[in-house]
Amino acid sequence: MNVTLKQLRVFCALYEQRSFTAAARAAFVTQSAVSKLCAELEEEVGQPLFERSTRSVTPCDGAADFYAYAQEVLGTIRAAERSMSGLRSLERGLVGVATSPLMMIGLIGEPIRAFHRKYPGVKLDLYELSTDDTIEHVRHGRVDFGIVSLEEAPEHLETRPIYRDTMFAVCAPDHPLAQEASVRWKDLADHDHVALRNVYAVRRSLDRQSAKLGLSFPYRVEAGLLTSVFSMVQGGLGITVAPGYACDFARQLGLTVIGIEDAHRHGHELSLIRRRNARLSLAAETFLLDLTAYLAARG
Repeated sequence: MNVTLKQLRVFCALYEQRSFTAAARAAFVTQSAVSKLCAELEEEVGQPLFERSTRSVTPCDGAADFYAYAQEVLGTIRAAERSMSGLRSLERGLVGVATSPLMMIGLIGEPIRAFHRKYPGVKLDLYELSTDDTIEHVRHGRVDFGIVSLEEAPEHLETRPIYRDTMFAVCAPDHPLAQEASVRWKDLADHDHVALRNVYAVRRSLDRQSAKLGLSFPYRVEAGLLTSVFSMVQGGLGITVAPGYACDFARQLGLTVIGIEDAHRHGHELSLIRRRNARLSLAAETFLLDLTAYLAARG
């Protein structure tokens, strides 16, 4: 097959958008170019990839598999482009990082600010994502690396532990638990909880912890952002459990942070994930060294 990168990029845009108009915008080409490039690609692969109608575009059988291979190819190209950017100096370059909104605020915000002050010519491309989306962004080369809490190592990615934190209870100042110096895990099961949805590592870690202890936390409210969770806790809708790196933010909002007995024995472990054998650019390598040193000192 004589397939071009432009054809692959347009195919992926059309597969994701399901619209010629939206795919043209995403790929920065005309709508007629999308149609032409996809037709050429279908001729190369020897079978149709989409069913077209006046209203919609539907992937055919086999399109999903071809999309996965196309993303692998494009991911390698993206990783190579990142590695070559700013190769010789830190006057320019690009660093891409993905992690949860929670970690972006409380864990890596300070090293990001310090790096930008030191190397203002380097662009920082930051993505606040769920655990699964962070893994996909790393796998497809959209970022240099991600930080996640893992239940098992993702295929084809290099992983290593980078930080271990302790969980704390967080409640409103007028909540009955607010007067306690510390609480037990089973005490938390007696109160309504506000929690992140289980697409985030913190919630998954908490679910694993409660299962180990044979406890059931009553999740009365679930939200997709840490700010929303803390807002609901402020409003008296329940308590929440958060890692240490979120506690300064909770205190800034006037919430009470309480230690949990034996919480250190059930730490919240975070891992760095990156494409296997991918060479980082000088900018990304320098940022990673700074970040690792910061987390080691913090830990």
